[in-house]
Amino acid sequence: MPRFPTPTESGHYWAKLVHPTRMPAGEDWASVDWEVVQVFENCLDRNDPEYLGVHVSGVKFVQWVPDFVWGPAVPVPSDLRRAA
Repeated sequence: MPRFPTPTESGHYWAKLVHPTRMPAGEDWASVDWEVVQVFENCLDRNDPEYLGVHVSGVKFVQWVPDFVWGPAVPVPSDLRRAA
């Protein structure tokens, strides 16, 4: 899958976690394949480097946008109905 632009808004995206943040010794949270992650607004200041956080299923701590290689956004259901 080619690289896509870094997300700038909340939503679900295909991504690979390549540089996990706060990973305990002895664990490996890096993605072995593309997975769907949830990007969310972590604070109100768009200029804050931690404005967007990322939730990865099975990972205890919030990850950050620069920790990933990004794929496309996952279409929301209304987009799927228009495509049909």
